[in-house]
Amino acid sequence: MMGDDVNLAARLMQAALPGQILVSKSVCQGIAGDYLWEELPPMRVKGKSEPVQVFGLLGYKTAKISQLRAPRYTLPMVGRLEEMAQIAEIVQAASSGQGRMVGISGEAGVGKSRLVAEAVRLANEHGFAGFSGECQSYGSNISYLVWRDIWRGYWGLDPSVPVEDQLRRVEEELVRIDPALAARLPLLGALLNLPIPDNDLTASFDAKLRKTSLESLMVDCLRARRSDHPLLFVLEDCQWIDPLSHDLLEVLGRATQNLPVLILMAYRAPLPDRLAAPRVSLLPHFTQIELTEFSPEEAQELISLKLKDLFGPAGQATADLVRLITNRAEGNPFYLEEILNYLRDRAAALPDPTTVASLDLPASLHSLILSRIDQLTESQKTALKVASVIGRFFQAAMLWGTYPQLGEPGRVIADLDRMVRLDLVVQDVPEPELVYLFKHILTQEVAYESLPFATRSVLHAQIGAYIERTYPQTLDQYIDLLAFHYDRGEDAGKRKEYLLKAGETAQRNYANVAAIDYYRRALPLLAETERIPVLLKLGKVLELVGKWDEAGDRYLEALRLADRLDDRQARARCVTAHGDFLRKLGRYEEAETWLAQALYIFEDLGDQAGIGQALHFAGTLAAQQGDYEQARLLYEQSLAIRRKLDDRPQIASLLSNLGIIARLRGDAYEARALHEEGLAIRRQLGDKWAIAVSLNNLGNVALDEENLAEAQERLDEALALQREVGDRWSVANAFNNLGNLARTRGDYPRAKAFYLESLEIYQEFGDRRALAYLLEDMGGLAALEGKPRRALRLVGSASALRQEVGSPLSAKEQEALDRLLTSAHRELDEVAQAVAFGEGRLLSIEEAIRHARED
Repeated sequence: MMGDDVNLAARLMQAALPGQILVSKSVCQGIAGDYLWEELPPMRVKGKSEPVQVFGLLGYKTAKISQLRAPRYTLPMVGRLEEMAQIAEIVQAASSGQGRMVGISGEAGVGKSRLVAEAVRLANEHGFAGFSGECQSYGSNISYLVWRDIWRGYWGLDPSVPVEDQLRRVEEELVRIDPALAARLPLLGALLNLPIPDNDLTASFDAKLRKTSLESLMVDCLRARRSDHPLLFVLEDCQWIDPLSHDLLEVLGRATQNLPVLILMAYRAPLPDRLAAPRVSLLPHFTQIELTEFSPEEAQELISLKLKDLFGPAGQATADLVRLITNRAEGNPFYLEEILNYLRDRAAALPDPTTVASLDLPASLHSLILSRIDQLTESQKTALKVASVIGRFFQAAMLWGTYPQLGEPGRVIADLDRMVRLDLVVQDVPEPELVYLFKHILTQEVAYESLPFATRSVLHAQIGAYIERTYPQTLDQYIDLLAFHYDRGEDAGKRKEYLLKAGETAQRNYANVAAIDYYRRALPLLAETERIPVLLKLGKVLELVGKWDEAGDRYLEALRLADRLDDRQARARCVTAHGDFLRKLGRYEEAETWLAQALYIFEDLGDQAGIGQALHFAGTLAAQQGDYEQARLLYEQSLAIRRKLDDRPQIASLLSNLGIIARLRGDAYEARALHEEGLAIRRQLGDKWAIAVSLNNLGNVALDEENLAEAQERLDEALALQREVGDRWSVANAFNNLGNLARTRGDYPRAKAFYLESLEIYQEFGDRRALAYLLEDMGGLAALEGKPRRALRLVGSASALRQEVGSPLSAKEQEALDRLLTSAHRELDEVAQAVAFGEGRLLSIEEAIRHARED
């Protein structure tokens, strides 16, 4: 670059907005490469007499739809005319900015992947950029497995380049969207399965916040995408989708309703119990397409096409042959094709028409696939069966690395080439990686099931050992895979080791369903002395997913074990856990007894940290029962202990709780002092999420005192931090509080704007308790605007939600709401009030939200 160009580049950098990259026309042409540019209006730049034509960086170019991984089909599409018409309409709508989700379901072999391939072709014709991922039978507990390839493709990441270069590319994209997002880069480690160390921001995140912040980050990335191409995401074999992938699917599905995005899922019917009613199917822009067997006419057309493909001009379908094959396959397209492949394998030409009736066809699809596998040589059969233990996708190197008896690599590759010619497997990635996949998942399943159980166990253990030998420096990226394989092997030590590691990893990722599964499977392998901490961890996770009965049983099991081992320290922990569990269930008297017992044991042991924890839980119990004075006393006792221990995070937490109690008791002066002290500690700790909590609390105190300028300052800073952290629920709460502030100022349009932003996010979360508070605040606004019927309808709908979730207003909250509604009660007689309130209670949650959005 010449000197003048350098000066121009420097001035354009100065003129750029935060996160924006500007270049001149000559530079743009020189580095266009993998980048997308937007031509901007000419800009006046210091030192140039004429306006300069500038271009802004939009991002990286994305691969076209042909990037999507799908088997190549030699035959044209048969049947499915209605389904294709549906998909054509959906693709058209999505390309115009009306986001769509499609679920293609059906039994194995009915043609889901074939229809997906046609949908991909249609999307390609409409200019979509597409990315695909596959769920795996072994991956139902591997967090974000189906999304890994999708997002790696989205950012154009090459796994063969150093991790640092891959992360640099992602970071540049985050900065382009919003420089503040770059601080959340470590959260992508779980999604991309890359080792990304925490930074000062993410190190303080707990498991739940890590998950919600990551989901929020992905929504931001999708919404900020600026490209000429609409997007297609394809998720295959979703009957095996892992819980976190399912959650992200729902979050992205809700967020893309008004974006040019099509999300296409394929899954086998019937779904497993955990997905029996997938949440995404309830979204208004979701379409279900259920595939059934071919009609006799469609079956005949497929048979005719397949015969000509296999046997050339001689491949004429006689009526008897069509009838025999159709009756045997019962309209299943894959079964139809496999019968014809079977005939091709057995003979070079079609059977004589006079001998069709005597054909000895396998009695089932399972036995048919086995018969085709039996046509292979012994070494080929062995390679196929070893591959079936690895999974549908497998690296050739893992075959000979896991099972050296297969022979030299050249021989194994030759065997794989034969399987490719027989349409049993296809090559997915060429050398040097050399990855294959089973042409159909049923082939892998049949090959796997044909192995004796003992042989499977040996192979699973050998695959685990191969992974440990091959990736010793990055084993953390393979924890779930190692847990899968060793759990099916005979090495009890390895099973225990990796099940526990996988459970702890899942718990850190807030993959609660997966953590429960891992802990349950690990428990029978543990010695008694090892079981108590795992039982307590399992109980906590069970609470998070609402399995209250089992959680209680696990706590009591741990307690009985502690008593049998005469471990009083463990007993104290178990009693504390069970007492807090009872508090969450609303069994307050029992909880009080258990927590008192825990406090007694901790005092007898001289365990100060345990005493502080028991007092803290007891204080929260008292606060829940409305005994604020008792709560204050217990929190203060816990605080005194935490100060002696210099446990600053807990000190700040207790100060925050005491500040809330003081506000509920009407002591704004004390509430302010406590929250200020807690805020100062949290600022020293650098925990931005906790800082935002304290700022929000101080904003509410200032609002109570009608110190509106301070309230605005505190709430604005809290909102900025919550956005940086990526806690969308807290952002929604901040919008609600800012709406209350604007309402207090008499700025009703601004108040409504804040409330509507809050409403959109709460609706995404499906948080009915938060929605109840918001609807009440919006009802208060309607009353102040002179809309009494609207006000009481909104409050009525909130009342119904509160009854549904079991969260009534406190006396102080009810008093504040009644004050807001004074004008509405004054303007309507008692009958009209009751009617409006009753109308609100009868509204569904969707109707209540629509009503809240109306003027």
